[in-house]
Amino acid sequence: MREKFLSYFDQRKTLGLVSLSLVWGLLTACDFPRPLPPTRTPTAAPTIVPTPVPEWTTLAPGLEQRAFRIPLPARNATADLIAFRLDPTQLTFRVLYSPSFPHYVSDWDRSALLTFNAGFFDERQVALGLVVSDGQTFGQSFVGFGGMFQVSGGVASLRSLAVQPYQRGEVLEQAAQAFPMLIYPDGTTFAKEDGALARRTALAQDSLGRLYLFIAPRPSLTLVELATALRALDLGLMLALNLDGGGSTGYYAGPHYRAESQTAVPAVIAVYPK
Repeated sequence: MREKFLSYFDQRKTLGLVSLSLVWGLLTACDFPRPLPPTRTPTAAPTIVPTPVPEWTTLAPGLEQRAFRIPLPARNATADLIAFRLDPTQLTFRVLYSPSFPHYVSDWDRSALLTFNAGFFDERQVALGLVVSDGQTFGQSFVGFGGMFQVSGGVASLRSLAVQPYQRGEVLEQAAQAFPMLIYPDGTTFAKEDGALARRTALAQDSLGRLYLFIAPRPSLTLVELATALRALDLGLMLALNLDGGGSTGYYAGPHYRAESQTAVPAVIAVYPK
């Protein structure tokens, strides 16, 4: 299943900025679980507590892997999360983008230590939001919502576009935008529940600047459940961003660590040793 979004522009704004209200209002025409407008709620007492599991397994310097099983008592169910911890001091990152020739996640670049799907795209395989690949910029930034993975000055990080908007002319080596934010900078989480279960991909960052990739390889979590679970993990996560899910969800870290995307995707984030 290819992820589909409709992108509209607010004719009332002379700068042609993306209209959040039109994006959210038209998502019902799509055939996948739709992300909803960012809504925040305090998370002082999360109801989802991850089950303790074995510690991290080192796959390469700066790259570790771990599995989490998330109990979902409200549904009498559990969900599996595959996690990768990435140390930006030992790794480099590239956003690979090819709307004319999309690939399944495992086919993008097997020389990378880890490859995973990036943000949303439309029927033409054009990424929604801003993409920067090796310094070349494509598309327009989301305004007032969503988040961005970026590499600037050689430093990889996440940011909330509502709190830290993209400024035209910023010098970025790599970037990929998506939505919604799952954990906001103030510690609150995405809370607009729609009940839709889907495969999920999320990127997070902890207080030490390390990045985390989370994959739900089966359609087992809603966005709210994912956000709450990530906030409850004892990893010190400060930010988390939802990436494209459903059929786009996939990662490849070698033949023994993989979950193939169900559709070809036009953009991925690839990780390499320094």
